[in-house]
Amino acid sequence: MKIETSDIKKGTVLKIDGKLYKVVDISHTHTGRGSATYGFKVKDIVNGTTNNFSYKSGTNLEKAEVNTKNAIFLYSDGENYSFMENDTSEIYDIPKEKIEETVPYLKDNLDVFLMIYEGDVIGIILPQTITYKIIETVPGVKGDRAQAGKKPAKVETGMEVMVPLHVEEGQEVMVNTTTGQVG
Repeated sequence: MKIETSDIKKGTVLKIDGKLYKVVDISHTHTGRGSATYGFKVKDIVNGTTNNFSYKSGTNLEKAEVNTKNAIFLYSDGENYSFMENDTSEIYDIPKEKIEETVPYLKDNLDVFLMIYEGDVIGIILPQTITYKIIETVPGVKGDRAQAGKKPAKVETGMEVMVPLHVEEGQEVMVNTTTGQVG
């Protein structure tokens, strides 16, 4: 399926020279009377390398036909991550390298979407926000409030986030999976 450069968004999967690339970032430049140029920072879905491509406005690229299936994260053995599709109860074991950027967010029984291309899982889509329990943090110190008043905290998955000074161990925080910030 063809897609024009101006219609491409972050997360779109493109097929360029027979390879699949996920769009990570987009830049748009317009110089004087010339046509606009779109720059795409993309990640190779197979080997994880990052590339940059630029195309003139109006160029048509091939959008990969990626299907999504609703699934639940079950567990990890350290190398592979197991998900169960909700509709068929089919189990998918995904190597860590394929979903490395989303691994810190995964917790038991988390609802996700599996991205499937030609029968192969190429990635997962996380919910916009996920609630985590704080398992470790330092006590908040009263005093200097010139800064935003944040401190590091470790959540149940082992991921470290910055939380407000008043947040204590055992409390829950909501983390934005796009930015990695507590919201």
